[in-house]
Amino acid sequence: MEEFKIPTKLINMCKTCVQKTRSAVRIEGTLSSFFWKWNWIETVFLSPILFNTALQKVIQSTKIIPCGIQTGKEQMNVLAYADDIVLIGKYEME
Repeated sequence: MEEFKIPTKLINMCKTCVQKTRSAVRIEGTLSSFFWKWNWIETVFLSPILFNTALQKVIQSTKIIPCGIQTGKEQMNVLAYADDIVLIGKYEME
């Protein structure tokens, strides 16, 4: 995330969201024993953002490979939309 210049404060917030939290419940003044829980709700909303950030790194690293389709001055070797990816390259038969 640092590579994409995401602010440190946001990175730390993301780390907090995917950690376990020690919790207890108070009912009529009586505290239950402590238990561990995952912050699932925050994780569910954060997952697509983290997925796209990780995938962006993969896509950028494939662009340095000189292969694919030439369209004008642009060389395309990756087509990506949401969670669909097409890698374009050479296949040589022996």
